[in-house]
Amino acid sequence: MKRRRMNQVPLFSSAGELANMLVTSNLIEAAWAKIPELQRGQSALPSSVQTMVDHPTPKCTIVVFAPSPDSTQDALSQGGDLVPYPKFDFLCTKGCPSVSINRAALTLFTPLYDHLSGLKDELNKREGQLIITGQSLGGSIASLFTLFLLSSMDKESKCRPICITFGSPLIGNFGFQHSHWNSFFLHLVSDKDPLSTLFLPSGRSAPTSSHSQATAYKPFGTYLLCSELGCACFDDPDLILKFLTVASSEVAGGLQVVVDYGEILRNLKYRAICKGPRLVGERLTDPFSAGIVMELKTIGIDPAKHNIDIGTMEKDASDLTWKTNKATEAKKLNDRKINMVWLERYKKKAEDGKKDYYDCFRNERLKMDVKIQWQMADLTTYWEDMVAEAERKPQKEGASFRTGWLQAGTTYRRMVEPLDIAVFYKDGGRDYINSKRSQHYKLLEQWYEEAAKPPTREELDSKKQKVSVLLTEDSCFWAHVEEAILSCKSLTNANSTPELRESSWNNLVKFGEYVMEQIENYAVSPEIFLKDSCFMTWWGEYKVYIASPSNPCSLRFIQFIDFMKTGRYGVYGRSEVP
Repeated sequence: MKRRRMNQVPLFSSAGELANMLVTSNLIEAAWAKIPELQRGQSALPSSVQTMVDHPTPKCTIVVFAPSPDSTQDALSQGGDLVPYPKFDFLCTKGCPSVSINRAALTLFTPLYDHLSGLKDELNKREGQLIITGQSLGGSIASLFTLFLLSSMDKESKCRPICITFGSPLIGNFGFQHSHWNSFFLHLVSDKDPLSTLFLPSGRSAPTSSHSQATAYKPFGTYLLCSELGCACFDDPDLILKFLTVASSEVAGGLQVVVDYGEILRNLKYRAICKGPRLVGERLTDPFSAGIVMELKTIGIDPAKHNIDIGTMEKDASDLTWKTNKATEAKKLNDRKINMVWLERYKKKAEDGKKDYYDCFRNERLKMDVKIQWQMADLTTYWEDMVAEAERKPQKEGASFRTGWLQAGTTYRRMVEPLDIAVFYKDGGRDYINSKRSQHYKLLEQWYEEAAKPPTREELDSKKQKVSVLLTEDSCFWAHVEEAILSCKSLTNANSTPELRESSWNNLVKFGEYVMEQIENYAVSPEIFLKDSCFMTWWGEYKVYIASPSNPCSLRFIQFIDFMKTGRYGVYGRSEVP
């Protein structure tokens, strides 16, 4: 037998143990107890969905949804196809630009939307534990409401919901799986429940239901799957679909069968407390594989009979364990600070030598250059992955994610992109911004600009006092400088056409105006004015040219020319007003 590293794969599969822990806790039992209570007092109106908000303790709130039998049948008669619902577009991602929801669930949820909006606002003000629950289509409403509620919560919210459903059918397509809110959902499903197996290719159709899009349904959240032999927890969508497919082919009775999950919970709790030996049925030398087989048989799936690849499941568990054992995102970001320290040291050494950071790297003036390239590579790999992950997240989650890491990402962009620009122009490149700039830099800048607010007078004064230690805000500043140098060369080149000269002159005027705007906003570091910087080299050439009689255009007076000619740049960053 192959030996495994300590943190590679767990010795035993834990799906059964997690399930036993859940059924012996009071959480699921408390959620279920309120459902029959609401159903017993249900209105006889044919199209009604009853909602109950209960406070068993001051720090616990339970929200229950229970459609009447008539409204359930009416909703199911609308069909089982998936339809778009714009109010849930916050779940959309770049990879899954549309989210579709089961028509039957929407038939019940949509009329409640205004009422639930008020309930959402009320719950957002509460503190403590919040359980949202329902059975069958009541569970579908509970799931949709939980997503609706989560979309409005911020990180500081003191009330985080958990949605627990009983025998709820699948409600949506692939788009639901990309949400990091999946961890807020627990679905209890019995292999004897016909409603939970609706909307599958081999499942039982509701009256007049269409399965034209049935294959698009995907489970989301954690499923506690139950059979007469016991229970196990899984979050693998394909395995859950396999369980539901097997159950749909073996369940007896019609859609009118109502499963008593209270009785199931009592039996599972008894089994968990008084558990006996669990037999695999065949000899397996690998205890982890044996554990997987036991858990599958516990929920009524025979791996051999139903064509389950144990090796693939073991690999998936290995991958999951590897991901779990990786450092948290916060720790990984903290580790990147080591790379940033190298860049800061490099910048400090350049300043000590009276050189600007950009030109020092461009001209390879320090022995640290090779090590700095290594740090740049590590940082770029990390931030490319982070930006790609933010892009994949649903809209609201992605926005929250971006806000949390934006300051670090902005500092990275302002420190590293100038060095990428230096390499690009040293190698003879032209037009970096349009031809070479990486997408992750563009997105980091876009998100920064979307979050930024115009500075107040107080903030501007504060920047003025600290400008000597600030980074140049526009990480493409040096690309603009390099393009200005190239424009100067075009002006002085005897072979340049009149059209190229005019275009180059106009570009230089725009560049001067751009630089002046940066200066007025204290958005550039004083290091750009160091004697040997690319910027001052450019100014030396530009200054001579605008004083030359061969100037093809009349001199346009702009603030920038006055600022530079009068030497006011010499006191920039020393509290004097430019």
